Amino acid sequence: MTMSENIAIDDTHLTELIRNPTVVRIVSILELASLSILELLEYNLDRREINHALSERVIAIDKLTTSSRASSILLSGDHYYNFLSSKVRLTELGLYILDSIKGEVLKKELVYNQADAFDVSPFGPTTRP
Repeated sequence: MTMSENIAIDDTHLTELIRNPTVVRIVSILELASLSILELLEYNLDRREINHALSERVIAIDKLTTSSRASSILLSGDHYYNFLSSKVRLTELGLYILDSIKGEVLKKELVYNQADAFDVSPFGPTTRP
């Protein structure tokens, strides 16, 4: 999905995607590096999960790798291998989900760090004589 392909998505559906552990996992994996579909399978994701992320437009097949592979598909005839070796990337929606996940992690870390700043536990030191 390019910048010109703005797809309206309702908040309920977006919330479902952000709460979907498979989508979160795929987005987190692809944050680190651009991977092929075959490499995603090596992360113990199955075909159905990858297809779901593709169909929800969280990830997309990178056009740079598919255009260069088009000629090799014609030469080799191995469509399945060429599809598996295609690189995928996060779409705008995928990047938004990634930012949302990171924001939640930062909020949780901030709350955790603030809780450690003051000892408010009932087992802390007492000030009684």
